[in-house]
Amino acid sequence: MTDNFSEVSTKLRNIIDGLGKTDEYEFHFSSISGADVTSRFGDVENIQYHNDESLTITCIDGKRKGVASTNNLSDESIKSTIEKSKKIASYLEVDPYQGLAKENLVNELDIECSINFPKKFTTDQLIEMTVACEKSALDFDKRINNTEGSEYGYSQSKNLILNSHGAVGSYSSTSYTLSCVVIAEENGLKERDYAYTTKRNFERTESAKKIGELSAKKAVSRLGAKSISTRKCPIVLTPELSTGLFSSFLSAINGNNIYKKNSFLSNYLNKKVFSNHINIFEKPNKPEGLGTKPFDGDGVKTFEKPIIKEGMLDTFLLDTYSARQLNLKSTANSGYANIIVESTKEMSSNLIESIDNGILVTEMMGSGANMLTGDYSRGAFGYLIEKGEIKHPVTNFTIASNMLDMFNNIEHIGSDVYENSKIQCGSVMISDMTIGGN
Repeated sequence: MTDNFSEVSTKLRNIIDGLGKTDEYEFHFSSISGADVTSRFGDVENIQYHNDESLTITCIDGKRKGVASTNNLSDESIKSTIEKSKKIASYLEVDPYQGLAKENLVNELDIECSINFPKKFTTDQLIEMTVACEKSALDFDKRINNTEGSEYGYSQSKNLILNSHGAVGSYSSTSYTLSCVVIAEENGLKERDYAYTTKRNFERTESAKKIGELSAKKAVSRLGAKSISTRKCPIVLTPELSTGLFSSFLSAINGNNIYKKNSFLSNYLNKKVFSNHINIFEKPNKPEGLGTKPFDGDGVKTFEKPIIKEGMLDTFLLDTYSARQLNLKSTANSGYANIIVESTKEMSSNLIESIDNGILVTEMMGSGANMLTGDYSRGAFGYLIEKGEIKHPVTNFTIASNMLDMFNNIEHIGSDVYENSKIQCGSVMISDMTIGGN
């Protein structure tokens, strides 16, 4: 990472201030440093240190947008990149909705948002954590006889944005991630699974031993999977899969899909989308949040907002461009921050206990979410639930429905919140799902 970030900030501010007011310009500078270590069967396969800088320049010339980037911060390179962005814009058609953000702009450098926890490692320390994680998986059960390895990675980054209308903002962040992928085998059948942890603060990451053992436990539990018959029954999505379901929802209310009419939720603003007990809100200032950020990609200051209130859709997620297309105001959502999913019902730590006959879904395959129609169909793996208990693993089945029906049929949300994602949500129980089996 550059040691003189403040000098770079000053330099870029002087350059953008001297460009005049005929065209609009935006500078986005990022500096990222860190390391990645991978190991397999105790042998280090890769150690990679990185220190990357990038400057992206956007030019709006007569409602035409050009974008160019460089990794060279010399005066000559920056000048050339500015000229390239303007040249690219000159080739494009006029778009009346183009233009940089002008309202609610960030105006603070080195913003403290509780996501920057720098830590130094020796190479030996990185190797030790990576190898120990995989070893704990291999030692967990004799049926773990193969592995795809373990990986440890950390990064520290700085982000700066400037634009012609006065946006000035920067902040720093860190990230620490440890993962392990193993293969279990019994009676000639093999199953693969994984576990990982990712945090802003190294002190809050799960231990190498715990991640290794969890990956092994998950892989072993998949052995002996059976097929099931076609049926309709309730399902429970693990917290990991629940975040995927809500990610599809967020894509459906993204402004770019809305103005293009490429979403099944285009006409659902202020209408019921979820069960009445569901509330979803965005919290961009959550301490140590993986999605925490003080401004969006347009330089607009982020703010906490309700997205779903008692099942009703309260807002679309709009960046500057899509807001203009829809004649609305930006919601500071050039990308989303931390999404919190809650229920006004009691949030149990174990939703399985309440199900007499159903399926716990732990993995889904394929991309079966249709944003235009809301239709949803995916291959899945999971566990049969009988009388509130796991009976055995099940495989080779599909789950199918329409996402609106799925959202409205969410009966309960668990308190087992998944923390390895920008979407904070527990397990989800959905009633009356169609299961396609044998």
